Amino acid sequence: MPCDSVSSFRMVKVTLLVAVCAFSCAASAFAQGVQVFKGQIAQCACGIADPHAATGDKGGAVTPCAFACAKPGAHYFLFDPRNKAALQLDNQDFAKAFNGLVVYVIGILDKPNNTIQVNNIVPDVSPRVKQAKTAAIVCDACVRGMAKAKLAAFEELTVWKRYTLVADPKKADLIFLFSANPYLGDYVTRDGPDTRLVHVETNYMNVVDPHTGENLWGDHQKVGSWFIASSTKDMISELRELVEADESPVQRKLFAERNRIPKVAINTGK
Repeated sequence: MPCDSVSSFRMVKVTLLVAVCAFSCAASAFAQGVQVFKGQIAQCACGIADPHAATGDKGGAVTPCAFACAKPGAHYFLFDPRNKAALQLDNQDFAKAFNGLVVYVIGILDKPNNTIQVNNIVPDVSPRVKQAKTAAIVCDACVRGMAKAKLAAFEELTVWKRYTLVADPKKADLIFLFSANPYLGDYVTRDGPDTRLVHVETNYMNVVDPHTGENLWGDHQKVGSWFIASSTKDMISELRELVEADESPVQRKLFAERNRIPKVAINTGK
């Protein structure tokens, strides 16, 4: 082998080793620092005589802050009812968007300041999704590549074993709805299947209440027609991580890794 070839080979080998080492170190740092915190985003007022007037709150629950505030004004925090703990959030603008909701906050706890350095905030899934016993799979106007979604969903839900799968959607607690078009919230009200044109570019998954048509959870992946099956399984895995984040340390870790960085410009139907 020519000398220059040997040098190139060694350079590639060193580069790969450096990349693997960097990835391992990053994963280790993530495991040691980033945590998942669950609770309700709430609002309090620090150093304000009339919290409702000062914060513009109209009838909401705004109380004096249970922690030391760096400055007067309205503050959003995470309240954990199980531990009766109130944790401050460093990204107030982000937290404001989730005020009043039960959420998972992914971030690093600054213990001396009792503050979470927020990476991401993810709303908890509807209790109806967690309490459901049966589910049906519906593939709406699934032509060409989209036809793979139904079988892939059946396989992944069978592995999950959380829901008993039924053939009749009317007898199910939940509907796992797949389509190449965004869900319009009209599963119950529309007459017949979706008549919109189908361009198999994006795989939409929505968990729907079969009695009301309400979208309980949703996501989508723009993958083209070749990866409909794999994207279907991945979105079900994503839902499983969220549903079982309270039940399984393994799923909680997977949930944290997937959601450490917020998704950008994604319409999940929430």
